[in-house]
Amino acid sequence: MAKIAFTLAWGVALVVTNRALQDATWAQYVATFLLGGAYALALSKVRFLHKGNATEKSK
Repeated sequence: MAKIAFTLAWGVALVVTNRALQDATWAQYVATFLLGGAYALALSKVRFLHKGNATEKSK
């Protein structure tokens, strides 16, 4: 459930960022790239997002 809420919140942040940078296409690409990388890093490093993951339970 935490991953779903985190993903939805991250999606809202991405949409808001892209709307704020609407006139600068290059800035939208950079922001999307950086937010995507931060999202992937957060999913792999933040402990409360791993509670329901089956691979973590087996370790």
